[in-house]
Parts: sequence; structure tokens; C-alpha cells
Amino acid sequence: MESQSGSALPEPNHEQVVQRITEAHKILSKLRHEASKHPGMDEAVHEAIQRLEMALAILSVKTGGMF
Repeated sequence: MESQSGSALPEPNHEQVVQRITEAHKILSKLRHEASKHPGMDEAVHEAIQRLEMALAILSVKTGGMF
């Protein structure tokens, strides 16, 4: 993996990646729950949460993690 400057970045630890995906999923789930309490919340926020959850699911599959 390379950074934008072209220098090599260390490969992340698989367990750290899975842990971060799991934490992000929990945060998004909590955000979705809180957003549901506010029916006037912009639809774009709900769409953003849905897309982030999908991206996390794909990343989880690619890294072999489960959340």
C-alpha cells in the first residue's frame, strides 16, 4: 500500500482492521437509532448512513471480519 506521497505504508494488522470495522458499525447503528427519533432529519443523513453501512459490510467481507 502506498500513501499519496508515494511512500510505502505499513500493512494494517488484520485484527485492528476488524476491530475498527466493528466499532464503526456500532457507531453507525447508534447514529441510525438516534436519527430515527428525529423524523425531520434530512433524508441525506439517512442515505449517508445507509451507504456507510454498505461500505463497512463490503470491507468486512473483504477482510474476513464479522461484526
